[in-house]
Amino acid sequence: MTNDFPQKDDTLNQELQKLVNEAKQYPADSQNPTDRAKRRIALNKLINAIKYSGKLSKQTKWLESPQYEDYYHEALQLTFIEICQKIEKYDPQYSVMQWVNIIFSRRMSDVRQKDQKRGMTWLPKQQEIDSLDTLNQEVPVESEISNEEQLKEIIENDPENFLSSQYVKENPQANLKVILLLIIEGKQWKEISEELGVPISTASDFYRRRMRNIVTYLKKYI
Repeated sequence: MTNDFPQKDDTLNQELQKLVNEAKQYPADSQNPTDRAKRRIALNKLINAIKYSGKLSKQTKWLESPQYEDYYHEALQLTFIEICQKIEKYDPQYSVMQWVNIIFSRRMSDVRQKDQKRGMTWLPKQQEIDSLDTLNQEVPVESEISNEEQLKEIIENDPENFLSSQYVKENPQANLKVILLLIIEGKQWKEISEELGVPISTASDFYRRRMRNIVTYLKKYI
């Protein structure tokens, strides 16, 4: 049986705790650009180690939900963001992966509750999705992050592979990285839909539901 809170793995935990301690060396409120850069690097190393540890919870409680995959990816991204923001609060009496999976389980529950409140049957009206300008007015990436060239570079590099890993079900080519780059190019939803090979409503709704997480993710690298 899969355990949502894995038992302590000494070797893995020692490696992860080293990365946690490395990140803690550089205060989040440091005014030193070098320290801030080193903190980001240390946190990126920690997140990647967690991601590929094989110890992330499968969140089997929600496995039968038709929205399981969307819930999982959104909750996982929120978990990574929370880890980076609250790394100083890690308590070494728990293994790092126990701490991570407790947060992950809570965020999974939050995402599910949020989705139930807004309703998953909603689809944007045709007039709301025909124009990319209309969509961007809701949560505009360009207004959140001023330098378009810098934004494009961050999206192309996708440091945590988050944008590439978020895609329309069973269509890895229709991922957030591709969608965002097409948006920056000024493509309309009809053009984006044709290029991705998915319906306009599917592409735009997929983008909308992840928009705030996208902005939060990109802002970490500005």
